[in-house]
Amino acid sequence: MPLKSLPAFKAVLLICLSATLQADILVTQLANEGVIVSDGETRIMIDGMVVEPYSVYGGLPPDAANQFNQISGPFSGIDLALVSHRHHDHNQPEFACRFMQSSEVTRLVSSPQVLGLMREKCRQFVTTSPRVREISPDYEQAHEFQRGSADITVFPLSHGTRKYSRIQNFGHLIKMGGLTVLHVGDAAMDDTDFARFGLDQVEIDIALIPFWFFQPGPGESVVKKFMDAPVKIAVHIPPGEMEQVKADMQAGFPGVIILEKPLEQASFSGAARPLP
Repeated sequence: MPLKSLPAFKAVLLICLSATLQADILVTQLANEGVIVSDGETRIMIDGMVVEPYSVYGGLPPDAANQFNQISGPFSGIDLALVSHRHHDHNQPEFACRFMQSSEVTRLVSSPQVLGLMREKCRQFVTTSPRVREISPDYEQAHEFQRGSADITVFPLSHGTRKYSRIQNFGHLIKMGGLTVLHVGDAAMDDTDFARFGLDQVEIDIALIPFWFFQPGPGESVVKKFMDAPVKIAVHIPPGEMEQVKADMQAGFPGVIILEKPLEQASFSGAARPLP
């Protein structure tokens, strides 16, 4: 169903009997727009099967790459892997094949374009594994499913015009741990495209937003209308531009969170505020 028909979701502050604030959601930064989102029960990785640097964008440092290859540390027990689109700063087919073949539990849900590139590296696995699912949500019907304690909605968002217009780019809404998390992939800064799914009617608690939305241009308006969450995390920052982006963000958007390095983490309560 279109996202505009989804009920508004109110986050509730969770306080245990000892009056100690408990974390509902743990966000682990990987490379670029890669994150792991966990509520302590279900672990979901988005755009996280990226190991090597690509163009100006980053990869994983050696210690994190070893954990990825061994499916250990933060990469252990991943219940669901989601990929926004096929570009190699979001999914690297060889590493994605290694991870999925080594894992015993992870399910992969993504587009024909993403899985098509993976077939070039591990055709039999992608074609026959029951843990791989191809979906093609369109502009009339979002794809909704559950995995563990999470409710997931996948919907298309344009990657742009001209050569980018054919790229299947997915947005993901994840409801877990009493919070709603939004990941938009490399969505174009287009009001109309965001409005088609009524994202302005969805109460988002944590928004993972490409950093260029905060640069001069139409991005700020899109953020205010469709991604004005209590917690905004800027992602996809090239390592070589980190210091400049941090300075610009501090000057113009001091409330936006930046997780600078792979495996850096932030915890959030049901009130969508970072825990100390």
